[in-house]
Amino acid sequence: MLRRMLITHAESVAVVAVEDGELVVVRQHRSGAKGVTTELPSGKLDAGEGPDEAVRRELAEECGLEARDWLRLGAFWAVPAYSTEFVHVYEAVGLSPAATAGNLDEDEELESGRVALDTALDELSDAVSIAALALWRERRDR
Repeated sequence: MLRRMLITHAESVAVVAVEDGELVVVRQHRSGAKGVTTELPSGKLDAGEGPDEAVRRELAEECGLEARDWLRLGAFWAVPAYSTEFVHVYEAVGLSPAATAGNLDEDEELESGRVALDTALDELSDAVSIAALALWRERRDR
């Protein structure tokens, strides 16, 4: 039997923030992609932090935004074949500039922006972002 390497990863959050027909995204270089990716704002939970706190922190850190209301959309395993990462997905509603923007992680260099919601699936680069957007769309279409 083959033994597979299991990557131990902290739980994480992903934010679906839509305003005026546009989806908030971040663009950043990812070594595994060998280039720049377009993703939803996201990140891992810090020690002692729950997903409700982490999602607010990540949106402020990565995009300089805060939300009036939050809705938990669901959660899923990112890649359970080789990683323990469990992703919590939230919708952010009523966006405004954050009172205090956090600091990016040392290894993060990113640019926030927006893409048209109707072309977002074509522009997102990673599976977590695509799955999170699918959860949001399913909930919205109910």
